[in-house]
Order: sequence, then structure tokens, then C-alpha cells
Amino acid sequence: MNRALHRWPGLLALVLVTVLALSGAALSVFPTAERIAAPQSVAGQSVADLAASVAATHPGLEEIRRSPSGTITAWWFDGGTPGSAVIDPATGADVGSAHPIAVERWLTNLHRSLFLGDAGRLVMAAGAAAMLVLTMTGAALVARRTGGWWRWFARLRGPLAGRLHVELARVAVLGLALSATTALWITASTFDLLPDGVARPPEPAAVSGQMDFPPERMVALQDVPVSALRKLSFPYAGDAQDVFTLSTDAGTGLIDQGTGELLSWADPTPWQRVSETIYMLHTGQGAATLGLILGLLALGVPVMGVTGTLIWVAGRRGRPRLRDNAPAARAQTVILVGSEGGSTWGFAATLAKALRDSGQAVHVAPMSAFDPARHPHTERYLILVATYGEGAAPASAKGFLDRLARMTKAPTAPLAVLGFGDRSFPAFCAFAEQVEETARVKGWASLLPMDTVDRKSPQDFARWGRVLGQALGLKLELDHQPARPEAHALTLISRRDYGEAVQAPTAILRFAVPKATPWARLTGRGFARFQAGDLLGVLPDGSAVPRFYSLASGSRDGFVEI
Repeated sequence: MNRALHRWPGLLALVLVTVLALSGAALSVFPTAERIAAPQSVAGQSVADLAASVAATHPGLEEIRRSPSGTITAWWFDGGTPGSAVIDPATGADVGSAHPIAVERWLTNLHRSLFLGDAGRLVMAAGAAAMLVLTMTGAALVARRTGGWWRWFARLRGPLAGRLHVELARVAVLGLALSATTALWITASTFDLLPDGVARPPEPAAVSGQMDFPPERMVALQDVPVSALRKLSFPYAGDAQDVFTLSTDAGTGLIDQGTGELLSWADPTPWQRVSETIYMLHTGQGAATLGLILGLLALGVPVMGVTGTLIWVAGRRGRPRLRDNAPAARAQTVILVGSEGGSTWGFAATLAKALRDSGQAVHVAPMSAFDPARHPHTERYLILVATYGEGAAPASAKGFLDRLARMTKAPTAPLAVLGFGDRSFPAFCAFAEQVEETARVKGWASLLPMDTVDRKSPQDFARWGRVLGQALGLKLELDHQPARPEAHALTLISRRDYGEAVQAPTAILRFAVPKATPWARLTGRGFARFQAGDLLGVLPDGSAVPRFYSLASGSRDGFVEI
């Protein structure tokens, strides 16, 4: 289930999450740049001092704002003409434009809504939801691959694309989950789905009716340092009933313009505090370093998108094209396949064709998709399964045993299990044996005793087919011609022979590691990374079945030795 939940949202939302990630990464730079460029406040400066200096240089002053980075901006009307600027808090003079640069505005609109307004916001929220699903399912898949949460950073093996995908996920998963979760919260807040609005102070019962009290003498402003200011709104010119509105980190208050007296106050609500924290975490406004880190992690998203697509393509490439695959709901015979490298799918295709030629409706599917409810008319289940490593489930059988163990009732149609492996290894068909044993414990009726195929032997497979045909009352001749696997030509560097004198001849062969382009390595077509103890399959001339030898060297040695 985790694999499917991870794969399809990732493929379907690849472009959307990539746009989200890249635009978010670009925007993460601006809070740091703003913080560096912002004129520094004077030590110990109060809001009263700041208001007085800005009002002196800007007639018609309407509002002073302080951003989380420390930038002070002022907004005013002078002779009916609006104006705004970034302010030097030490002098009250203009030092720059108050409006974001064009690139920042463009990126913000792209990131928030794809320039599509509210509809675009919902689309980008769907992208954030897809990213959250990807991070959660991806974390579960990483834990499964590495052998548990406690082995999160265990050394990886396998094709480059898969390793790069997991390496990036292991580092970025928490940051991406945080960005996605906070994005969904901000969207909900934007559409007023959360009670997180700014608390408004109660309207004062009465005001002095006086005007023009100097801001520098207002006690309510003298007690607030500039570092705590968010916004100071000035009363409307000529309106004696209007008041100053002061917003700080601690809350919002109303101040009498004629006396400087604090008339009313409202503390921020818990919802407001949570939303402000989430906004800070998502945008980096007020946490520039965290924003840069999250932006850097977001750059991994397009790389994971590409490598994830390559992994999916490689997996599809490992499966044969199954023609005439009957719908699951109408199948008489269901063939479930557990394969790591793809060869077991070839055997399944041969079996499915033979059964169809005998008049059967056959559905072939991975073991990971097992669900008896999808097969109401099936008369039998045939499981063809290989073993990965030391008895582990192969890629297309992940989760099968867990799903089977959770079932309260076994399927009514009987089961036959055929294991694929190599008898030279201790864990020969160990996973197939686990499937057979779990099915027996569950009370799943057996169509045939479990059987095995050694080293992809067409003869073993044909023998099992004849036994299956007898059980079904059919004549089954399984003439399987295994496809020759892709291989690399190795160049022999040296050969050392030992043991001839004691009639135990042994040869140590050393080969050069084949060169591969970065793209070939990324797409899984290069020579895989390896270590001592791994197996090297050697294809004899004219054969499609490799012979396996244990490696005596690793990739870091720079050569292949058996």
C-alpha cells in the first residue's frame, strides 16, 4: 500500500511539486537578503522615538511597519499623493523602496497560486498535500529498505538512481514534511477555515477628543522597544475620535491620540500564535536560517522526481507486456508474482499463455496488490515467487505476508506456491516457504504442495506445469524460453592459479570495472556498485541462465575479482 501511495501521487503530481519546491527554494533566499540589507535599529530605541523621527520627515504619516527581518517601512499621504519607503530607524529618512522587487513578487505569485487566484491556491494546496503523502509514505519505504527506523542511515546498495533517491529522502524528509504541512495550514487560514484572526481590542468607551499629542511623549509607545513592533497605525488626519493602533509581539492596543493613554488591549489568541509560528516556519520570515535550510532541502525534490521516475520505468521494464490479461473481477485463475529482478514475470507470462490456450481467463498481478475482494470468481491462486537476499520478500511482494496475516478468513479458492531460487545458497526459496507456511496457518486450502525451480530451470518449470495440469484436468506444456538478461563484457586483468599440485585447482580472476556514463549509471544500466560477498552472474555462451560466483572485491577496490 505504501509503495502504491508513494508512486502514483509522485508520478501524477511531479510537475506541480517540482514547481512548488523550486519556487519555494528561490523564495527562501529573500528573508536572508532582506535581513542583511535592513538598516539596523538604534540600541534601546523605543517605538515613541521611531514614530517621532519618521513623522518629522514624512508629513501625513499613516503607518509604520516592521518586518520579521527588521526592515522598517513607512506609508503616508502627502498632499493627496501616497508614498512609501524603507526607513532608516536612526534618522527616519528614506533608504529604499517599500515594495518587493519584481522577481520576488513573480515568484511569490507563482508559488502561492500559479497566477490563478483562489483556484490556483487550491491547486497548489493539492500539490502540498501530494508532497505530504510522498514524505510520509517515502519515510516508511526508506525504513523498510534499510531494515527499520533505527537503521535509517544504513549503507545502501543497488542501482545509482535508487540509492540517490533514498539518500536525498533520508536527509530531506523532515524538512519537506514541515513545508507541506505548514503550506496546508496557511491555505486553510487564507480561506478562513481556521479561527486564527488577529484579536481586536475592544472599542474604548470614550476618547479625549484632543489631537496632536507628541508621539515621543506617549508612555504607551515609550514602553515598547522597536524590536517588538509589528505595526503602528496613525489616526486619520483631522478626526479627533480616531486612535493610534499599536501591534506588537505581545498583542494589539488602542492609544488616545490626544493623551497618549492606552485605552484598550487584546492579547493574541492561541490560534493566532500558532498560525504566526507556522507562517514563520514556512516562509522563513523571522527565521531566515531555517528558511535557507528548508529551501536547500526543497532542491532535492526535482532530483527525487527524476530518480523516482527512473525507478518506476526500470520496474516496468523488468515486467513483460502481458497481453490479454483478464480483468481481476472475471478471472478464473489469478497468478501472483513476487520478483526482484524481473525474471519471474517471464515465467508468469509463459504460464498465463498456456492457461489461456487451455480456455482459462487469467489475471496476472504483483503479490503486493493481493486483495481477494477483487477476485470474486477466481477458482485458484498460483503464486510464483523468488527470494531476495537472505530470505526477504522481493520488490513486487512487499507487504503480502502482512496483508495475509491480517486477514480474518482465508480465500476460498485453493493455492499453489512455486518458489524460484538457487540451491547453492542457504536461503533457497526461503520467502516462498514463508508464504506457504503463513497460508497453511491461515487455513488456506492447498491446490498443490509447494514446489521449486532451481536456477530458473525451464525443465523444473515444465515438470511443475505438468503436475499443475493434472490437478486442473488440463494438458499444460510450459515451454519457457528465458530472455537473455542484459550483461556487461568484462576485461580480464590478471589470472592466478593455485592448488593443482594437490588436485584442488583454484583460479583467482581479476577484471576491470566496466566504464559507464553518468546517465547509464543513473538509469540502472551501468555496472552496479558491489562489495565483497555479493554475487556476480556469469552468462555462458548460448545460455540465458547465469552462473553465480561470490565476489572477493568491492567497488572501492577498483576491480572485480572472483
